[in-house]
Amino acid sequence: MKILVVGATGNLGRQIVRKALDEGHTVRCMVRNREKAQYLEQWGAQLFAGDLREVDSFPPMLNDIEVVVLAASALANRNTKDKTNSIANVDDAGTRLFIDAIKAAGNLHVIYASMLNSDQFPKDKMMGIKCGIENYLKASGLPYTILRLAGFLQGVISEFALPILEKKPIRVARTPSPIAYISTLDAARYFVAAATRPQALNRTIGISGPAAWSPQEVISLCDELAKVNQVPKVSILTEGQKKFNELLAKMLDPNLIDLLRFSEVFATGIPYEANMEEAEALLGIPTDSLEGLDPFMREYFVVMKRSLRKKNYQEPKVRSSF
Repeated sequence: MKILVVGATGNLGRQIVRKALDEGHTVRCMVRNREKAQYLEQWGAQLFAGDLREVDSFPPMLNDIEVVVLAASALANRNTKDKTNSIANVDDAGTRLFIDAIKAAGNLHVIYASMLNSDQFPKDKMMGIKCGIENYLKASGLPYTILRLAGFLQGVISEFALPILEKKPIRVARTPSPIAYISTLDAARYFVAAATRPQALNRTIGISGPAAWSPQEVISLCDELAKVNQVPKVSILTEGQKKFNELLAKMLDPNLIDLLRFSEVFATGIPYEANMEEAEALLGIPTDSLEGLDPFMREYFVVMKRSLRKKNYQEPKVRSSF
């Protein structure tokens, strides 16, 4: 199979490239900076310089392609110096233009990386864009597969693990949603499977990890594994703090506002997870083969502590209570 991956240097995109190559597919990557994407070429992928904001770059990379994976997002690659690198220009307008170019190139199968429950949050800008692109893709007449993803396990590190290790406060929503986090490596398996399974054609499929974890459960696990001998500092994010954060983001980088408001999706109290029985039936990947949050975090802390030992880091001593 000849596959083009758009967003190939992102956290998800690079894993899709790696998995597709490992399974023997020919992989082409749209990249904005060839120098920074050399590792993809070393893996065996073909690099094509392009940008979702540059229509003229589209046709060459689409030539002789069978499957297109759309996994690019401005949120994943924010650049405060480039004001045009916004979700409005990239995730929305640029993706629509690229879908038009795909249609002009032929009857190519498009696999789109959307977000779980994107149709349930029309007021959220990012979710609204995702839902709009889903509808635009369906209306294009192209064969498609839409994979709606939950949060990534890798995001737990920056959101919970690092603040606990660094003894910094963790802010959570007043009514947080338990999230069934999925590893980007596992998510990539679903994208590659969708490229080859007829059952996935013209289907919208939810994808998440094997179990939903509440913020407090994640904090407790990270606290246990970090062993920093200090109770994690957790504060509830109030409406006043939200407004202040948005004002600060507007001053520093307007694109950050979209990220802050997007976090409201995970503040409903309703579990953010997919029906994995459907995903397993359509894509043939057993749910019990997915990596869970517990083993993922245990491996992370083992690697982190090994790295700290190499730097001669010494954990703080515990004072005896006697």
